[in-house]
Amino acid sequence: MHDHILTSFNHALTSLREQVLTMSSMAKKNLGDAMRGLLERDTDLCNAAIAADQDVNELEKRIDHLGMQILLKFQPTAHDLRQVMGTIRVANNLERIADQASSIAKRARHINNLPEIAEVKLIEPVYHLCVRNFAASLDAFTEADPEAAAAARLMDKELDAAEKDLDASLLQIMEKRNSPLESYLHLIFVARFLERVGDHAKNICEDTIFIERAEDVRFTKHKHQDEGAPSI
Repeated sequence: MHDHILTSFNHALTSLREQVLTMSSMAKKNLGDAMRGLLERDTDLCNAAIAADQDVNELEKRIDHLGMQILLKFQPTAHDLRQVMGTIRVANNLERIADQASSIAKRARHINNLPEIAEVKLIEPVYHLCVRNFAASLDAFTEADPEAAAAARLMDKELDAAEKDLDASLLQIMEKRNSPLESYLHLIFVARFLERVGDHAKNICEDTIFIERAEDVRFTKHKHQDEGAPSI
């Protein structure tokens, strides 16, 4: 690109990334509100997370539009092209995370309307792992750090295991109780939604690796496979 075109492209790309970072803050807040609504039995927070999901959806539309404008106007190649395409993909995963937050909030509202159960607290370790993975994926993307992204990507296994352990624990509790089981069923779904947030955080890590290394590691399972993935 000529210097003046490159400057314009960089300004446009910076705007795109800034909007995605705004979107990440919104998605993170929605998830936090949904989980606080559950753990504190605060239905107002649940309602806020559900309502705010539409704002995230609208921002994703704007990001898609801006990304398409950049592609058409500048026709970037190589790393520049991957930055635009990868950033759009990150926005898509953030929108999905906000969707999961909304789903958690809806389940939490049901739980809050039922008699309180102490086992709600069992979700906290899964939530903490989910937040850790999400934050690590965003840090790697923000810093354009593929090594950090590769490390954060591997964290998903721990979250998957925690979610499965919680499922097993809740099923054992349900088998021993004669009381209504509706709250426990909703809680199992909340854990699954948190696990899906972790999947989208993993996707963000893979998008970062794609942008910076020109490698597609989406379907590889192990670290050594990531390092030897074919270039695009």
